[in-house]
Amino acid sequence: MGQRTLVVVPRPGGGFNCRYAHWGVTADPLAQSRPLGREWSAGAVLDELDASYERLLVADGTPRWYCVCWLDPTLAEPDDIVLARTDDPDGLVARWTEAKSHAVDAVADGLAPDAARAGLLLGLARRADTLYRGDDASFLGDDR
Repeated sequence: MGQRTLVVVPRPGGGFNCRYAHWGVTADPLAQSRPLGREWSAGAVLDELDASYERLLVADGTPRWYCVCWLDPTLAEPDDIVLARTDDPDGLVARWTEAKSHAVDAVADGLAPDAARAGLLLGLARRADTLYRGDDASFLGDDR
């Protein structure tokens, strides 16, 4: 199965070059990804992100990993995402996948979607270093 990753490379004069990796990236994100476009704005990066991505990598001097977490337990709103900053994307994805599966099952069993979403967000906040809403481009700056 793929591991869709958006690789964002800040440009020295502002803006971003964006790349796509279907199988994820490891040691060399530029070699393991293909170009999507040059000189993207922060807004264009946000517009690209939805639940179809699993990870985002800001590839600058010190690479920063984010897991793209789909919060909607009804599986109807692909833009209902949050970015979770982590140094352990594999671990966070494993825990997130299990929590999301339980939330979807709970909604199918009658739990209100808003309650399930709130529980997902709370659990994620406990595990991630930092969370960013899907409309917050501040993660593209240096958030160390």
